[in-house]
Amino acid sequence: MATELEGNVKLQRFIQLLADLNRESVQMIKTGNMELLYEMNDTIEEMYSIQHEGTEDAYTAIEEDAQIIYQNFNAMITMVQSNEKDAPDKATSVALKKFLHNIFDANVRIVLAYGLA
Repeated sequence: MATELEGNVKLQRFIQLLADLNRESVQMIKTGNMELLYEMNDTIEEMYSIQHEGTEDAYTAIEEDAQIIYQNFNAMITMVQSNEKDAPDKATSVALKKFLHNIFDANVRIVLAYGLA
């Protein structure tokens, strides 16, 4: 990617959000703590805002993986909202884990595309 990181505050913030999302995803996969959805929501909303407005290669080149993150998170929220119990049932839990893994995998691909891992 041709975008320069040095001095690019928005891109630096986006990379920090990728790290945050990585941590949040791993933590949720490990613990199943649904409260992390609130934290993830804030992270993903800010990521979307930066990436959606960005016209640089750093944002356009990752569009496909960014969409995977956004769509899978939205699917997670829909599943949680449609669950009729306080805790997710088995089918909901399986789906949530799949969505989380999709988010994590897309996040890792973006990190790799940026040459950060």
